[in-house]
Amino acid sequence: MAERTTYYWSKMYTNQIKSGDTYDKLKKCITINIVDFECIPLDKIHTSYHITEGETGYRLTEVFEIHYLELPKLENINIARDENEAITQWMEFIDAKSREVMEMLSQKNKDIKKAYDMLQVISKDEKARMAYEAREAEIHDQMTRIETAREEGANKKAIKIAQNLLKMGFVIEQVAQASELSVEEVEEIKKKMVH
Repeated sequence: MAERTTYYWSKMYTNQIKSGDTYDKLKKCITINIVDFECIPLDKIHTSYHITEGETGYRLTEVFEIHYLELPKLENINIARDENEAITQWMEFIDAKSREVMEMLSQKNKDIKKAYDMLQVISKDEKARMAYEAREAEIHDQMTRIETAREEGANKKAIKIAQNLLKMGFVIEQVAQASELSVEEVEEIKKKMVH
C-alpha cells in the first residue's frame, strides 16, 4: 500500500509540469487514503507522512503529504482519539452504519451537515433522485450549449476574418496567423471561395 500510494502521489506531482516548464510550477500534492482495513502498524486512526531528515525530523519540503485514515481502528477502544476532532468526525461519518449516527455527526460539524444534506437529497426515493439527476443533467446540457454556441460564434468570426484577408491578397500563412485558424482550414476556405 505504501509503494502504491507513493507511486500515485508521484504521478500526480510530476504531471503538473510539461517539458520545458520550471519547477516553481509544481504545487503541493496531498494523497488521502481512506481504507476499510488496517495497513499501518501504529495505534492511530489517522497517520500522516512527510519527507523529513532522519535524526532531527527537519522537514525537507512541504510538497509531499500522504494521509491514511483507517476506518476499522475506530472500533479499537485502545486507540486514543478526540471525538471532537474534525478528522475523527469525518471518519465516523464515512463509517456510519445508521442514519441516527449521521444526523448526530451533522449537528456537530457544519461541513458534515452540508454533506449529509446532499446525501439526503440524492438518496430520497427513486423519483426524487431521478428528478435531481435530471436537473443536474439539464444544467450541464445548458452550459454545454452555451459553450458550443460561443465556440461556433468565435469560429464564424475567424472564418469571416480569413475570407476578408484572402480577398485582400494576404498569403495563407499570414491569414492563418491572424485568424488563429490552421493553414489547412484557411486552404479549405480559399478553395470554397474559388468555387
